[in-house]
Amino acid sequence: MDFKRFFSSYSGVVQENRIWRALVLVLVAANLVLGTVAFSRRETVVLVPANLSQEVRVGVSVGDRAYRETWGLFFALLLGNVTPQTHDFVLEGVGKCLAPGIYQETLKEMYAQAKELKVNNLAISFEPTEVAFDEKTERVLVKGVALLRGAYGVPQALARTYELGIEVRDYRPVLTYLASYEKKEEGDAGKVNKDRPGFDGAGGSGGSQTRP
Repeated sequence: MDFKRFFSSYSGVVQENRIWRALVLVLVAANLVLGTVAFSRRETVVLVPANLSQEVRVGVSVGDRAYRETWGLFFALLLGNVTPQTHDFVLEGVGKCLAPGIYQETLKEMYAQAKELKVNNLAISFEPTEVAFDEKTERVLVKGVALLRGAYGVPQALARTYELGIEVRDYRPVLTYLASYEKKEEGDAGKVNKDRPGFDGAGGSGGSQTRP
């Protein structure tokens, strides 16, 4: 068939228009599908923190292990290094990241322990030695040594582990679980206390923990 003569004829022009119309409809449909996918897709943000040698990934409602470990270490350092002058800052910083399910109970305990810090002029410092991730519970475990200092007396060293449940909501970290476990470095090595991780140990209160 002579396609040149065919498409120059009336029948050929009509047929060519039909073909182009079909192609245009296919392109329009493809663009609609592409636009729908592009607008509905939740972007994954890739971050490379200064204190890490590897990148971490966070989506609108999910963060990878490295992301949660990084935030777990941050919260443990924030909670574990408190003085009468800084406790208000710590309360404000942690309070912004608490999940609704543990917000009231956790802040209530933290306020009580902060008051005791101020009254007794106590300071807490925490030096992390290990950051681990529990695959079963998907919680971050930050282990280290806490040192309690008062106006008078010998500083008391405690082996302390912070356990933190961290979720991601709208790209932001949310604390859904907070607890700490400690034992004395010297003497009563078998005794383990469980308490809230706010300013825990400052008032000697134990036997409770915060759950979502």
